[in-house]
Amino acid sequence: MTPAKLSKLVWQSVNRNRRDFLFSSIGIVIGISTLLFFTSLGAGIKETVLEKVFVVRQIEIEQKKYSGLFGAKVLDDDLVEKLKQVEGVTSVYPKMRLTFPAGAVGGKQLIGNDLRVELVADGIPDTLISKDDIRGNLEFKDWDNIACSSDSDCETGFACGEEKICKGITCDSSADLVTQRQTCGNLGFCDNSNTCAIPIPVVISPQLLEIYNGSIHTALQGSAGSMSKLPKLSESMLIGLGGDAIFGQSYFLGKAASKEKIEKKRMQLVGFSSKAINLGVTMPIGYVKRLNAKFGNKETSKNYHAIVIEASSNDQIAGIAKRVEDMGYALSSKFENAQRASLLILLITLVFNLISVIILAVAAVNIMHTFLMIILERRHEIGLMRALGATRREIMLLILSEASLLGLFGGITGALLGFGTTKAIDAVFASQVQDFPFKPDTLFAFDLWMFLMAIGAALVFCWIGALIPAIRASRTDPARALTGH
Repeated sequence: MTPAKLSKLVWQSVNRNRRDFLFSSIGIVIGISTLLFFTSLGAGIKETVLEKVFVVRQIEIEQKKYSGLFGAKVLDDDLVEKLKQVEGVTSVYPKMRLTFPAGAVGGKQLIGNDLRVELVADGIPDTLISKDDIRGNLEFKDWDNIACSSDSDCETGFACGEEKICKGITCDSSADLVTQRQTCGNLGFCDNSNTCAIPIPVVISPQLLEIYNGSIHTALQGSAGSMSKLPKLSESMLIGLGGDAIFGQSYFLGKAASKEKIEKKRMQLVGFSSKAINLGVTMPIGYVKRLNAKFGNKETSKNYHAIVIEASSNDQIAGIAKRVEDMGYALSSKFENAQRASLLILLITLVFNLISVIILAVAAVNIMHTFLMIILERRHEIGLMRALGATRREIMLLILSEASLLGLFGGITGALLGFGTTKAIDAVFASQVQDFPFKPDTLFAFDLWMFLMAIGAALVFCWIGALIPAIRASRTDPARALTGH
C-alpha cells in the first residue's frame, strides 16, 4: 500500500467516523492542556524563585559559628584564590560588612524632615549586580577607585592623579546646583571640602521595601505625628534618592571621640537587587574595604563575612558544596533554602503532571473502546481489504495511522488550549494582583521542548489506545468477515 493510498484511506475513515473520533479526542485535549499548563507553571515558578529570589548556580559560604579549639577559619583573599581553582567554579565574589559604627541621615525629599538611623551596610563586587537591577543614571561601581592614564579617562569634574586614580577637582560648595553641575558633571556634586565627588551608589533588597509597605507602614498609620503620614513606597519613587552616611558615629552608641574620626559621604540609591543585604544597604566592596581599614579593627578589616561561588552549571553544585564543607566552611542558610525550594517545586510539578498522565491514560482507554467499536462496524470492510491482498502489517498501519491523526489533532488542540489558559491567567494576575517584590511578568515559562513533549505524549497515548484494536483488526479472517460468521 502506497503512502498516498494509505493517507486517503485514513482520511476517509476519520471523516466517516468524525463524531466518534471527536468525542475520543476530548480526553487527549484535556490531558495535554493540563500537562502543558502544569509543566510551564512549574518552570515559571522555578525561574522566579530560583533565579530571582535564590540563585541555583550560586553557593554562599560563611564561617562556622563554632570551629573547635583552634579558632575559626577566616574568609580572606587566600581562600578566594583557592576557591577559584575548584573544579566547576566560574566566579568567586567576596562580601564584606562594615565592622564599625555608622549612621545615616536622609528622607527629607519624601517626608519633609530628615530621619537619623543606624546604618547597616555591606559591600559586594559590582560584577555580582545585574545591569537589569540598576534603574538610575549612576552605575553601581567604585567611583573613588577609577584607574586612569590621563584626564580623559575620568568623568567631568575629575582629573587623573599621581596614583593613576581619578581625583575630584576643586569646586565651590556654596555655589548653586547649576554651577556645581557645570564643574562636577551630572553625576557629581561639590562636597563640604570643596572637592568634586560622586555619591556612593547603593542598592537595597526588594524584601526591605515589602517589609516597609506590608508591616511598618501599616503600624505607623496608627501612630501620632508626622510618621503617620508616611506614604507607601514604590521602587520608582525611591530610585535616585540619597542621604548622608556618617562613618564612625553611632546613634545607639553615641558620637565618636573626635571629629577626625568621623567621615561623611553622600549615598544614592541606584537600584534593587536580591543580592543586597536584607536589612540595610549594599555598596561596591571597594568602599567597605577602605572604610573598614580606616575605622575598623586592623586585624579583621581584610576578612570577608561571606563568599559567593558561582558554578558553571547546576550539576556542579553538589560537588562544590561537598568540597567547601570538607574545607571546614559552612554553607549559608540561603543556599540550603534554595535546595529545599528546588526540591519542593520539583515534587509539586511531578504531582500535577502525574494527574495529567492519569487523564491521558483514561483517554487512552476511551480511545481503545472507540477503535474496537469502529473496527467491529468496519469488519466487512477490513475483511474485503484482506481478501484483495492487504497484509496484516498494512491493516495495523492503517489503524495506527488513524490514531496518529487523532493524536496530532488532540495534541495540537490541547497545547493551544493550555497555552491560551496560561495567557488568560497571566492577564488576570497582572491586572488584579498588586505589585510586590519579585512579582514576575508571567507565572509561566515556555520552551519548545514543552510543546514537542505535549504533542509526543498525545501520539504515544493514542498509539497505546489503538494498539490492541489494531492487532485485532489485523487478525480478521477474510472469509468469516465477508460471509458474516
